[in-house]
Amino acid sequence: MAIQTRPLPDDFQSPEAHAAAGKSTVSRVLSRVAEGGNSLLSLLSGLLAAVMILYSGYVLYDTFYTQNTAAAVPYDLLQYRPEIIEDGASPLAGAETLAAVNEDYRAWLTMHGSNIDYPVMQGEDNLYYANHDVYGNTSLTGSVYLATENSGRFTESYNLIYGHHMGNGAMFGALDAYMSESYFNANREGVLVTSSGVFDLRTFAVITTDAYEGAIYTVGDRMDAVLSFLRARKAAPDGKTSVLFLDEEALAGADKILALSTCADAETNGRLAVFATMTRRNLITMDVSDYDGVYDAQAHGPQQLSVNYPSGTTFAYSTDGGATWIDGLPAVTDVGETNVLLRADHPDYGTVTKSVKLKVSPRPITVRPADQFKVFGSADPAWEIVPVTGIVDDFVPQYTVRRTNTAEAVGVYSGALVAEGERLQGNYEITFLPGDFSITPADTLALLVDGYTGVYDAAPHGLARVTVNVTNGTTIEYSTDGGATWTQTAPELRAAGRLQVLIRATNPNYATATATALLRIDPAAVTVRALDAQKTAGEDDPVFSATVIGLLDNAAIRYELTRPSAGTDEAAGTYENAIVPVGEEYQGNYRVVFEAGDFTIEAAEETIEESAPPLAQFVEQLEPTPVKNTRVWALVNLICALISLYVVLPFAHLKDKFGRIKAMRQANEDAAGEDVPYDHLDRFVKRFRVGLVLEVLTFAATVVAFVLTEDMSCPMVLIDKWTPLFLLLLALTFVEDLRLTRYHGERKEEKESETTSAKF
Repeated sequence: MAIQTRPLPDDFQSPEAHAAAGKSTVSRVLSRVAEGGNSLLSLLSGLLAAVMILYSGYVLYDTFYTQNTAAAVPYDLLQYRPEIIEDGASPLAGAETLAAVNEDYRAWLTMHGSNIDYPVMQGEDNLYYANHDVYGNTSLTGSVYLATENSGRFTESYNLIYGHHMGNGAMFGALDAYMSESYFNANREGVLVTSSGVFDLRTFAVITTDAYEGAIYTVGDRMDAVLSFLRARKAAPDGKTSVLFLDEEALAGADKILALSTCADAETNGRLAVFATMTRRNLITMDVSDYDGVYDAQAHGPQQLSVNYPSGTTFAYSTDGGATWIDGLPAVTDVGETNVLLRADHPDYGTVTKSVKLKVSPRPITVRPADQFKVFGSADPAWEIVPVTGIVDDFVPQYTVRRTNTAEAVGVYSGALVAEGERLQGNYEITFLPGDFSITPADTLALLVDGYTGVYDAAPHGLARVTVNVTNGTTIEYSTDGGATWTQTAPELRAAGRLQVLIRATNPNYATATATALLRIDPAAVTVRALDAQKTAGEDDPVFSATVIGLLDNAAIRYELTRPSAGTDEAAGTYENAIVPVGEEYQGNYRVVFEAGDFTIEAAEETIEESAPPLAQFVEQLEPTPVKNTRVWALVNLICALISLYVVLPFAHLKDKFGRIKAMRQANEDAAGEDVPYDHLDRFVKRFRVGLVLEVLTFAATVVAFVLTEDMSCPMVLIDKWTPLFLLLLALTFVEDLRLTRYHGERKEEKESETTSAKF
């Protein structure tokens, strides 16, 4: 029986099954070669995709690591950031800490309103810290570093600091913001803390320039040359340098400037530089006040002299307006007025000069002749003065006493005795008062008395003087009740108050003489001074206390201590004169003066709550930030899109493929009633059509995604946030192609079946 053979349809890539019988061997060879080429192409495509995926992953990791490292530096080094203490003996706390870790540490740079808060290093050349961190370890992010040619103590007038330009705004990537005029005007201040002092920074210029611009990148005592260059380029920009902003007013009085330089995105050698003035902050404070007092034979210097100074501060004083300076603090004792200059100087922390006036006024004293008398017909007595009080040294006033009224009639001559002399004598100012002179009848008692006026001193005081012209047989008596009762005991006054005393002198041989005198003791001054107190914010006020100054006995001064602002002033801080003592002004023998005290509220300690690990915080902060108006990172995406184009290759043989499908369908129809040779035809056709549709859709999605996300006219880097999408579309293309090529194995089985039937 003859065996009928049917031609088998070829696969989608090799139409050799339809070749003539005489060329069957050549067709098979070509088919083998085609199949091997397809396999090799698929293998190469898979390897290329794998390499691109691995490389993309590496670039993603490297980008994340580099940016994370740059942003993490400030957090890692905050423990070393020095603290400026404005009113302490050591103005810089921790300024040497990082220097102990790395001797190349020079300063700490902070630009307020930006992310710039970094230590400044200085290497042996300007390349070392471009790729080493502050610990000396190799790092792509490098460090912020001072130009090698500058002095590490910032002694030159022009200093230059370099820093990498990081795309996420870390390091000196934050300098990009200064190109905005509004940002430049709103964020002008900064501070540079060195190990030996503090410089306040104020930005005055922003430029774009070239890395080889010698006028900018040559440092030293070149401030005037740099400013002249900036002014020239502001007036006439050239191809290298363009001055974006230049504030001439900020340069008034400046003697040092600092430039912060980083790379610019647009050009390979492009540079962006921000300039700031450097003003050394004066960290020395001096509080002093004039002395204005009355001569007391003591030496007096400036009052309330308080100086905050670090080690190494020198002091000098001048009494001739600064012409000459001495080391010792001047003091004045005698009457006069002296102007003194006080100067504190430190080579790193500044100089402060204060002017004070030392004034000593004459001490007032009174010279008054003692009241005197004589009996009519007798000679004048020797003149005397009331003992002078208030003299604090061995001074003896010079004066003369004379009687101005020469009348000899019996009577009292008020003010007849006059003391005379120079008003200003040495350190004293003398007030001369007159005294009375009396002439008494020979047969009449003459009684002279002086009362007492003073301040309470816890001692008894009586009449200052009680004299009578005839003592023999004379009795002196006293009355304190207006003459109702009399006693020979002289009255005394111990407590503050007034006591009117009547005095009478009786003698059997003379007429009774009477006189009136006043004992007066004024209340002594005593001070109730509230003691300073403090509490922690949120707590109740403590029990306030005070000290009483000036008590001369065991008397109790009554007072209350209150804080009127309690309940309103509860924020942390010091409130002057907040604690107020109140009470009666006059209490017993005292006149009370009340002085308020200060109250301090300290901030409560904050409770530190657990938070996410630092690395998680960094990752959260380092989410990629889109660059406004710039579509970049298209190279990998373009490669993925180009590789996806090979999906159009199957369309080159669509006619042959559909022809073979038609031949297979015809063979099945010819075998009607018998076993069909292609029982899998429907499944094969369905899979073939679905695969073609999927490949077309995948390619269309790739094209649409590329058009919507990429701009090939812009500069490119290796990766962006759209890369995972293109990698996914590329992978889908490979999967779909592999699915479409699975029919090769099925055709091999069909060929083996055909060969077996032919042999049979």
